[in-house]
Amino acid sequence: MNKEQFTEITEWQNITFKQATALSKIAHLEEELLELKSDLLQDNSEKNLEFADCFILLFGAAASAGLSYEDIENAIAQKMKINYARKWGTPKSNGVVNHISNSEG
Repeated sequence: MNKEQFTEITEWQNITFKQATALSKIAHLEEELLELKSDLLQDNSEKNLEFADCFILLFGAAASAGLSYEDIENAIAQKMKINYARKWGTPKSNGVVNHISNSEG
């Protein structure tokens, strides 16, 4: 997503959903994540649209929490530097891989 898309989407959300908050958008995101999971499990061609719904809501929630496009861009870059430096464990039974904390070795 580029800055223009971010601005267009978040402005549309502010006009269309005047009462929405960062938390209400996260609650909606939780619903959309379940739909995305279902589409992935069924290998549904609609999964692209469900991914889009999730990104739209996540970026909207971030904007509602006061973050700008640049704030998000910088936070992602900062977090990836941290992730690159981390050591990662082995996958759990559900496939999730967590980083190994300093206290674990």
